[in-house]
Amino acid sequence: MKLKKSFVAAVSLLSVVPLASFAALSEDDFVEAAWMTTRFFGAQRSGQGPNWVLDGTKHTTSFLKDSYNGKDVSGGWFDCGDHVMYGQSQGYASYILALSYAEFRQGFYDLYTGDYTDYKSSNDYTRKGGKPNGVRDLLEELRYEADFWSKAAISSSAFVTVKGDGNADHKKWVTAGMMSTLGSGEGGDPRSITGNANDAFTPGMASAMLAVMARVDPDSANKKKYLEAAKTAYSYAKSHKGVTNSGNFYSSEWWDGRWKDGPFLAALELYRTTKDEKYKTEADEWYFDLQFSSGSYTRLNYSNAVPLSVVMAEGVFNWAPASGALYDAEQFLDNIYKKKTKDGVFMGETGGSGSFSVRSPAGGAFLYALMSKFWNEDKHDKIIEKNVAYLLGDNSNKKSYVVGFTRNGASAPKSPHHRGYYANEDPGREVDSGLQPPEKNKLLGGLIAGDFNSGSHSGTVSNWQVNEVCVDMNAPLVGALGYILSKKAPVTMEGEEEEEEEEQDTVDVIRHMPAASGLKLFQNGSSVTLSGMNDGAFDVRVFDLRGKTVQSFAEARGSLSFVFPSKGVFQVRVSNQKMNRTFVVKSL
Repeated sequence: MKLKKSFVAAVSLLSVVPLASFAALSEDDFVEAAWMTTRFFGAQRSGQGPNWVLDGTKHTTSFLKDSYNGKDVSGGWFDCGDHVMYGQSQGYASYILALSYAEFRQGFYDLYTGDYTDYKSSNDYTRKGGKPNGVRDLLEELRYEADFWSKAAISSSAFVTVKGDGNADHKKWVTAGMMSTLGSGEGGDPRSITGNANDAFTPGMASAMLAVMARVDPDSANKKKYLEAAKTAYSYAKSHKGVTNSGNFYSSEWWDGRWKDGPFLAALELYRTTKDEKYKTEADEWYFDLQFSSGSYTRLNYSNAVPLSVVMAEGVFNWAPASGALYDAEQFLDNIYKKKTKDGVFMGETGGSGSFSVRSPAGGAFLYALMSKFWNEDKHDKIIEKNVAYLLGDNSNKKSYVVGFTRNGASAPKSPHHRGYYANEDPGREVDSGLQPPEKNKLLGGLIAGDFNSGSHSGTVSNWQVNEVCVDMNAPLVGALGYILSKKAPVTMEGEEEEEEEEQDTVDVIRHMPAASGLKLFQNGSSVTLSGMNDGAFDVRVFDLRGKTVQSFAEARGSLSFVFPSKGVFQVRVSNQKMNRTFVVKSL
């Protein structure tokens, strides 16, 4: 979006001004947290790897025999602390990370080499042991996943959504490399591969991720490969519906019908990358049919991507939700997050064991960060940092929820439910047999599910309800950290191409607004007429892209006509005690 991005460039000199601090967390603390939580994805690598937590073990590669109808589909990320690859959560996580890289790129650093040879040669797996190699670390982690999705997108009728069997996988508490040798009955090779599920959500999310990578990866060969795979995955998504049902591990019922976000986001990102109008038309068709109502009452997670779709639709197309009482992204997010805060922390759907509490502050921080980037606003920056800081130990119990993050005296979890962390290759050892990790693995960087009701961490490894670590939980936190650092300490890398600017589309939000109230906006060049303000007196405020009020009209009734002060994109907010709507309009 040209206008928004050009404004960011104009204020780049201001981006070094520190944000208000909530936790006495220094700039370096945020850098440390971003480094750890990003490198966590390297501990999730299946296949040839390398996977840094397996360094020093006898089996440093895993599941090299993964194939579907003779096609190699090895690689990708394990979804959590086990070794099954569930694409349902993995596709969601990979898209969030790719999107974060695209939008907050200057907040992601180059602190290590993507094959981890720097750590091996220095025998130092702390941040100091890494060596820059000219590629941002997150991009290297994303490439590993994108290469897998490129293999998983076999054709419009074959797409791999799951690798392995959850029941067999959970029998032995060993590393991925060791488990590969145990045979399929105990989670090893050869593994069952699901390549023909009636699933549109997973290939949709994978397509969205690949489309972003085809836009942001500086390597021309990668761009071509990723775009071709993105189109193939989207083709599969369009000819299927629903989401893969993996029983007790990932039940399709958890999505409650919210599967169309996958193909919608795929169409949106394919449009952003190719500028082909057919993808915008298809995105419009998908978007109008999303489950806005159910998606507005629960936080962002792999089974509810509706809040993400709402932010992306407004940020890219200026579309608003097609149903319900929430008319722009900010109101949509506020209903889920800001209305359910405690001391500024997003506490909706949080609590004790089993609630996976960390998803609320992490997901909320990421969504507000994404929205802030699109609209060039900083009014949410304090609450974004507040929620990230909470997860890093700025809370009454000084509990960090990131494995290995102990800055400012925070107590970090030491018993994550993660097989690779303990480097155990003895199939006879049980999960709670007193296993201890190698020193190098203690900085795992995984965000645990958490327990916000307890003052201390659980030391029971098998307690997955609290100690589970998953790619879908880390991804929004990495994104939020990238946003914070892009404002606090942005880094521009030599030779990196400038992101291609996009033209701002003329607004068409009325088509997506419920017509019940009769409120309408008509535009003719720079002139605007609001009609249908018949239910009392309305306040009308016009904001520029900085969030600054440029025009204000009080006690408007019936209709109101006015002229924008200049060319550009503006938000027109119309509100009274009964209604609050926002139109986003381009003044010509």
